[in-house]
Amino acid sequence: MSGLTTRSCGSSARRKGSRGSVTVELSLVGLLFFVLLIGIADFGQSLFIQQAIVERARAAARWGAVTDPTNSGAIQNMVLYLQPTVPSQGKASFGLTTSMVSVSTADAGTDNYRLVVHVSGYSYQMLSPFLARSYVGAPIQVSVPLGLYN
Repeated sequence: MSGLTTRSCGSSARRKGSRGSVTVELSLVGLLFFVLLIGIADFGQSLFIQQAIVERARAAARWGAVTDPTNSGAIQNMVLYLQPTVPSQGKASFGLTTSMVSVSTADAGTDNYRLVVHVSGYSYQMLSPFLARSYVGAPIQVSVPLGLYN
């Protein structure tokens, strides 16, 4: 009978000791999980911002090709405000400014005549503890052929 009592007491002592190790393991795995989750959110945010600006540049280039490819100010406004004129509030999305957007036409009078919209210098903020700072996004260039249509 004494062997049975000793065995149950040893089991109880082991359980008490394992409670602390479970807490430590959970805190380490939880910390790793949250760091990974924040990193995924940061990557998603940077990808979203870049793709949103790419889509704005594409829409502006298409609009410029259909209306007037030489009106660079209106095409710039299409990238900044999604309309050809500056709105009354005049605040562009994603922190874009007119100096970040350039519009040009290349090879006029040839079959290679095209409208080029270039966006560079936009930035976004990371939230991850080790990466928390502002980053500058990769330059975006969209080109629409005009020579075949004009």
